[in-house]
Amino acid sequence: MVPRLLLCAGLLFSLPVFSAPVTQPPVRIPVTADSQVKVAFSNTQPNMLLVPGDRIVAVDSASGIFLNDGLKSLTGNASGGVVLMTAQTEPFTFYLRTAGGLTVSVVAVPQKRDGRVLQFISDRPAVSKPAERWERSQAYPETLIALQKGVLNGKLPDGFVSAPVTPLPSLSLPFPLTVQAEKMWNGGQLRIYQITLRNTGVRTAAVPERLFRADGVRAVMIHPFVSVLKPGATAQVWLTVSGENN
Repeated sequence: MVPRLLLCAGLLFSLPVFSAPVTQPPVRIPVTADSQVKVAFSNTQPNMLLVPGDRIVAVDSASGIFLNDGLKSLTGNASGGVVLMTAQTEPFTFYLRTAGGLTVSVVAVPQKRDGRVLQFISDRPAVSKPAERWERSQAYPETLIALQKGVLNGKLPDGFVSAPVTPLPSLSLPFPLTVQAEKMWNGGQLRIYQITLRNTGVRTAAVPERLFRADGVRAVMIHPFVSVLKPGATAQVWLTVSGENN
């Protein structure tokens, strides 16, 4: 019996050890209109390029730069991104153009590395034409009410998409209230922020909607509604903001 037990123990110790998979987040690259950025680019694996909240419609480069030159992957796919492959060994420049009107010059530095997802984060949300048409198809108050209902129900109008959070309008909140932008949905000339309002003080603080009056803010919704915040408490606030005056 003893040798058999020792044999079983030996088998247990000889089992292979598998390491946990490593998750690599996307590479986030801040950009502005007509700016130029330098990025590391795999020349052995495909590279996925995305502009969150927008759709890449064209990639302009010298002929032969990309192995998939002329293929459908050089225009935005269902995710709005493109897959690019190159065998170049020296830095080269190409241009991204998006449906929202963004143009970015990209200096690619080829490297023998794994392909990555490259997210180009614009400082200004893209304008969605379908959303803009919807915004102008009804009276302005009806538009604002419909957006507030839509964001709570998870059914925003066509053209409104989740996008990287851009800076909030300048809010003048009294101490001890603070805000943190959590999410943003972008449309035509309107966008919606979901923010967390927090009372960092030791006393109860009033939170009237007028606290959120600022340039560009068109509507405020506190949901679930509260009129005061106890110390350490939070509330969810949705701001509908116009990009026309920002």
